[in-house]
Amino acid sequence: MKRYPDRKFRHYNASDFYIFTNPASAEYNPKKIDYLAAELKKFGKPYQIIEMTSPDSIIRLKGAIQRHPIAIIACGGDSTVNLVAQNLIRRTTILGIYPLGKFNNIYRSLYGDPDTKKAVRHILSGDTIKIDHGLAGGRFFTGSIGIGLMVELAEQMAIKRIPRFGIGWSRIASQAAASVPAKQLSIKIDAFRFDMTPRLLNINLLPYTTGLPIAPACINDDGKGEVIFDIGQDKAILSSFIRMIYKKKYIYSDEIRMFRGRKISIAPLAKCKIYLDGEIFEHPSESLDIEFFEKKIRVFAKSKD
Repeated sequence: MKRYPDRKFRHYNASDFYIFTNPASAEYNPKKIDYLAAELKKFGKPYQIIEMTSPDSIIRLKGAIQRHPIAIIACGGDSTVNLVAQNLIRRTTILGIYPLGKFNNIYRSLYGDPDTKKAVRHILSGDTIKIDHGLAGGRFFTGSIGIGLMVELAEQMAIKRIPRFGIGWSRIASQAAASVPAKQLSIKIDAFRFDMTPRLLNINLLPYTTGLPIAPACINDDGKGEVIFDIGQDKAILSSFIRMIYKKKYIYSDEIRMFRGRKISIAPLAKCKIYLDGEIFEHPSESLDIEFFEKKIRVFAKSKD
């Protein structure tokens, strides 16, 4: 068989875009999907739509990825983006994010305030960056993990509107903090191990969690995560912390600290609720091991003019 070493294999439908939609998303609207589809069509981008409405939607997603499309566009919130992204590790297929969730933490972290028209511009630009991802007890994430305060905030805000002002965030944070039981934990960040009794413990690859810029110093492609926690002993006033974080004025100090690391281990966490990229689950084992992986997912990001 004659070989052509300089030729690159091109799949027959390599220009396809797949639109993966979640109708259960908080801000889902068929008209928004129609707008995205119309823009792709206007610019000559063949597309297909996959809806998360049946048990075989995941099978259809995996089947679409096997056809080597240019991109999969996740239309929904953080959990929808998580689901698509975890299937694109080390692949050439690009992740597009079309924000239709309540918090849209991953979108906010990468692009700013949710804006579907702006999202389309990023997708149509063809420009990409590579971002990190992590595994927490074998579970994929690319945004953040929360224990304690952020779990309570997410659960309370599931039935409430997102506060518009700092005082509203302060009030809901105070209620959430009062619901967090004190629990002594042992945490290891790379080679350093110490004990603490935090009400707030967050591990962030990207800045936003539950709509708040908890870790503004996050770098999305350096293979490290930010660990944010209070020192316990009721020294940190978490309602004030949340209000200042919302205003982007908080400076980490002795009461609430921030460290960076590549590998993290936390224990004991059996039956503890954990927030991960928009979902809350009960951790089944005593310890939680977290590891980060550098630049394994390609995502659309329009270059600055």
